[in-house]
Amino acid sequence: MSKKEVADDYDRVVVVLNENWRIIECRDRIQWILQRRGSPKKSRKDDWRGKSYCRTAEVLRQRAYEHAGPIDALAVEKLLSLPDRFPEPGSEGDTAAPAEETIG
Repeated sequence: MSKKEVADDYDRVVVVLNENWRIIECRDRIQWILQRRGSPKKSRKDDWRGKSYCRTAEVLRQRAYEHAGPIDALAVEKLLSLPDRFPEPGSEGDTAAPAEETIG
């Protein structure tokens, strides 16, 4: 598992929305990041790039529905189950699923 947010095997993936969009916990564990695979404006297309940085689940869901296109039904369930706010540092509200449980 990678510690790099741009890696496919980043260890803090919360949910994969579809083949080009996912949500992760940032490496500093202060917010969720809606990421898109690659960048249409840059030559590197295989890594993940941040699109929105959110501390509330409501805003995260709005951005996901606005940008990601069709979202897998299981991913929608996961989005709806997130806590209202990103857990404060040191709290027990870890939102990232272990790799074998990542939806996608």
